[in-house]
Amino acid sequence: MIDTHSDSSIELLSGLTPLWWQGTIVFFLVGDVVTTLSGYHLHTVVEASPLVAWLINTYGLPLLVPLKVAVVAGFYGLYRIVPHPHSIGVPLALCMLGFVVTVWNGAVIVAALL
Repeated sequence: MIDTHSDSSIELLSGLTPLWWQGTIVFFLVGDVVTTLSGYHLHTVVEASPLVAWLINTYGLPLLVPLKVAVVAGFYGLYRIVPHPHSIGVPLALCMLGFVVTVWNGAVIVAALL
């Protein structure tokens, strides 16, 4: 028995792959960087990730942009080598993670301002 419903779901997700990459750029790159930089300027907000906090404290905030670009480039490389349809998960996960982190950072900033 063939499950055509799951096949159509995979095709739908696959057809939206460019949207997932655009969302990755909007949320994971731009949204996270902008909210992180905004939070750091408040002086009451700290980076939650120990590795990122150490990198920023050691090398400064300007490292954030090339670091995020390198992460996205690395995951794009992973996307290219993982077979289809499993590769769809790479941009989808980055987009979702970026959205959650951007919303979380925004909530932290709003809470710090209140």
